[in-house]
Amino acid sequence: MTTEQKSRPTGISSERAEQLLKEIVGIRSVVGEDTTGHLWMAKQMNEIGMTVEMYPVEGRKVPMVLGVIEGDGDGPGVLFDGHFDTVHAVASDWSHDPWDPYVKDGVLYGRGAVDSKGSMVAMLMAAKAVVDSGVPRSGPIYFMSDSDGEDGFRGAALMADLGVIERVGTMWSAEATSNQGVEIAYPGISTWKITAIGKTAHPTEPEQGINAVTKMAKLVEAVDQGRLELPKGDSQWFEPRVTTNGIRTRPGGGWAIPGRCDAVLSILSPPGASLNEVRDAVDVFLRMLEKEDGEVRFERKILPMGAGRLWLRPGEVDPEHPGVKALEGAIREHGSKDPIVRKFNGGWVDAVELMRPDGKGFDAPATITFGPGDFELAHTVDEHIPISEVAQAAEIYASATKKLLS
Repeated sequence: MTTEQKSRPTGISSERAEQLLKEIVGIRSVVGEDTTGHLWMAKQMNEIGMTVEMYPVEGRKVPMVLGVIEGDGDGPGVLFDGHFDTVHAVASDWSHDPWDPYVKDGVLYGRGAVDSKGSMVAMLMAAKAVVDSGVPRSGPIYFMSDSDGEDGFRGAALMADLGVIERVGTMWSAEATSNQGVEIAYPGISTWKITAIGKTAHPTEPEQGINAVTKMAKLVEAVDQGRLELPKGDSQWFEPRVTTNGIRTRPGGGWAIPGRCDAVLSILSPPGASLNEVRDAVDVFLRMLEKEDGEVRFERKILPMGAGRLWLRPGEVDPEHPGVKALEGAIREHGSKDPIVRKFNGGWVDAVELMRPDGKGFDAPATITFGPGDFELAHTVDEHIPISEVAQAAEIYASATKKLLS
């Protein structure tokens, strides 16, 4: 028997999923642009019965939306985390207007359908179903909807000041996992500007200068060769990674041998690694290259991530956490695939901002990423999601949330 044939909680259906998806996908909400997406989210939270507040986000035109409805006890609550912003889309590349959602054969097409409006709609239906069921809840239900979940996660940084961390035990993060992945580990992300400093000279006398571009080429090659030895942390899921993301020459004006050249390195660090350890590893790498070359000098500078953060911290959830077990059980009961506990491959999610070491080798509150849709379709042309999968995710979210709040 398929999930669609089973009896679902009131308010969870493919018809309702299609209606809500059409509404929110039809609201253009590209990160950094003005939008009414936050107003739509506030309306949905109000209909659940939540008290809703909006908080301004640094460098953004629209706020983060935070809703809460209290439970019957003071136990750990559940937080739904779904960002309403999307990446951009070039309409001429699409088969249909990306801001005018349409449905074909039970599949909805439009920008943000997978990342992450499909998951967000499933969360809204699930939260409403839990509240409307009238079943006593041992703790609160929160809903956080950020306006910069695509590029900075600044809104989530506000949550520590609002006292939410102390009141929740499990956070569902809205990203596509095909209603199968239970993703519980997230890398740290830091960005470093490296400057090669040589000596400017006239190009007709290159022997009088030290070409910073040539020296930077040696650094890039050393990075590709794996010679930057980064802290390995203590995660079973991740190995450290580094990529060169950009190079810029600063010749000093005119026709000259460049005396300075910048490169940007993006470093992904496993849980258990600290930013200071990453910094020290970068310094050892630069001093090694300087010694080998004998001419160049390298300087480094960390590029902040916004909201007062120098990096996006890594986080990892205990696989035995009640939230993980509740979601696994709900997937087995209501899904069509066996659950797979794994790492998150998409970079980072808002709710990791709220995690702190739990003293047992993991982090809490538990951020668990789950949702409908194929992650490989996120940010792509003709992005699309099966509507029935959104309704199925809502049922899974609702069942797991009831279990945690029982």
